[in-house]
Amino acid sequence: MKRSSATLKTLARKSLNGNYGIPILAYLIITALTVVVSMLVTGFLDVTSMTSIITNQILLYMLSLLISLCNAGYSKLILSMNRKQPYTVGNLFYVFSHNPDRFLVVNLLLLVGQLILSLPLEILSYTSTGTASLYLSLFALILQALMSLLLGAFFGLANYLLLDNPEIGAIDSLKESLRLMKGNKGRYFYIQFSFIPLNLACLFTCYIGLLWLMPYIQTTMVYFYMDITGELDAPEIITEPPVDNPSDSFTQPPFS
Repeated sequence: MKRSSATLKTLARKSLNGNYGIPILAYLIITALTVVVSMLVTGFLDVTSMTSIITNQILLYMLSLLISLCNAGYSKLILSMNRKQPYTVGNLFYVFSHNPDRFLVVNLLLLVGQLILSLPLEILSYTSTGTASLYLSLFALILQALMSLLLGAFFGLANYLLLDNPEIGAIDSLKESLRLMKGNKGRYFYIQFSFIPLNLACLFTCYIGLLWLMPYIQTTMVYFYMDITGELDAPEIITEPPVDNPSDSFTQPPFS
């Protein structure tokens, strides 16, 4: 059953109701890690030479790869929450102790795909000055976002598949994601674009609203994955308590 964007969002809100604390804290940790390390990289490197520019970019890409592994751990956290299983902030680092090489390969390939068009613009932004540098950097970010969105429509389920299937490899997860996304790309794009108004609204909260919005988006996308794989349609297994006395199992027939 293909559930609509509205239905998936409703499920996400119900799952997050009363459970926002840990997802928000985990998102804060990822954000803080990204900002602090980025400032350290850009603050201590001189970008006036080509060698320093290349070094700076390589370090930032390594940071992006590290954050992508933490984001996979964030998906593990949300998956556990949606499934009513135990979850903690420590789930952020789940990937690092569970065959991280598989996640590294997947996210490295996706990172290369995102940067293939924007890298020349990023290099030009370092060698330019004034508004030209700003525009080049902005255009590079837009290209990265568009490429990320496009790649997500084909391979966006790979990390979830790796989390749920420890026995499969990186390439197999990409192939399976490609198969599962057939016929679901339109829904994927619609869900992604439906969050644009809320993202714009966060500008008026000085981005504080992202603390609630990002868990909401991630939870919706996890439900999207659970819907595609059929997990949401699987019947729940209900264990009945043992009956000691046969007479206790008698039930009144329904009224006609």
